[in-house]
Amino acid sequence: MQPESSARRTTPLMQSIADQLSSGILIVDPELTVLAWNRWMTEHAEIDSETAIGQRLETLFPDLPVATLRRRVKAALQLQSPSYLQPRKGYLFPVTLDRIIDSHFAYMQQRIRILPDENEPHNAIIVVDDVTATREAEARAAVAAKASQRYLELIDHNVMTLGVDDDGHVTRASSALLQASGWNAETLCGTPLDALGLGQLEAHQKAADDKLPECPVLRADGSTLWVRVRKAQGLEDEEGYEHYLVLQDISLQKEIQALSERDALTGAYNRMKFDQLLQAAISAEERYGQQFAVILCDIDYFKRINDNHGHLAGDSVLKQFTALLRTQTRLSDQLARWGGEEFVVLLPIVNTQDAAAAAEKLRQAIATENWPPIGKLSASFGVAFHAPNESADSLLDRADVALYRAKEEGRNRVCIAEPADSERD
Repeated sequence: MQPESSARRTTPLMQSIADQLSSGILIVDPELTVLAWNRWMTEHAEIDSETAIGQRLETLFPDLPVATLRRRVKAALQLQSPSYLQPRKGYLFPVTLDRIIDSHFAYMQQRIRILPDENEPHNAIIVVDDVTATREAEARAAVAAKASQRYLELIDHNVMTLGVDDDGHVTRASSALLQASGWNAETLCGTPLDALGLGQLEAHQKAADDKLPECPVLRADGSTLWVRVRKAQGLEDEEGYEHYLVLQDISLQKEIQALSERDALTGAYNRMKFDQLLQAAISAEERYGQQFAVILCDIDYFKRINDNHGHLAGDSVLKQFTALLRTQTRLSDQLARWGGEEFVVLLPIVNTQDAAAAAEKLRQAIATENWPPIGKLSASFGVAFHAPNESADSLLDRADVALYRAKEEGRNRVCIAEPADSERD
């Protein structure tokens, strides 16, 4: 037998309207006895209205959080205002989901609203909304956000990146860069790129042609971190535009490269590297008209040093000789050990007079230097100015002939090479 209040409430018209709704509608008294039950509840809870009406909800749903639901119903009736229930499991009534695609949830996710019945103040209307799609989207968004955060953390810890404002000041730095450089975020942020050694990035870019520029970054301890730089797309917000630089640590590559390019004893370039530099200078002259010269120099009577003082003394002289040549040449000049006690200097963008003067400067510096344990030392020089369309071999042959002439004329002197055949025409 249905309760008396049910007979008054469930007129055919009202039941028909309730059955058309896309939400669950049920009316209960304060003891949670069901007084009305719409079609949605029948279809989703799989309990028909004849069975449900007159039964308490805890009988129909044994796992129902009865105490919590009663409190919310009581609050809605006492205050005569809507009350909301957010079940801990995400649902009040267990409705199994039957879906082809995977879902985060086994049961329909529900939003529960409890409304006072205006016509029967002692009864409450419970509205059940299916919010599975919304919660599914929220769950997928949360998973995506978590994955995105993990991805960003992975990038932050493994990829060196810099954020830079329009004025060339650092706005942010990744953990990977902070670890590699030794800087801390507080010190680095606001620092101009110039202070890190990246101020000439555009110049490095031009020098690299179509390749990514390679730049030295200053570490916190004053050492150098060699990086390859890629400009990434920036972002704009209310504070302005932020540019992004992605840096690749190539320090190990540079070390390996240096080992392959340098003479192990003196640290000067080796002959193979000098051949590359010489070819680059010839190409620069052909493209831009940048004239250059080479200086061949040979330590006079070096064999006597080894014979009289030993090979360790000879090695010491070679190291000191290299260091002296470096201090007496320009930063743009390239020094290489040609073999034994013979060295070669490439002087870019000079004329014949400047090249001869540079060689004479080296000769005088060597002659006035103190050379323990032998005392004094001298060297002979051959200078050759590159002629248009001249090969590298021809240039070096002319410099070598000039050096040989300096030896023949008494050593400790500078001789200028004869003009190339192309210059005599």
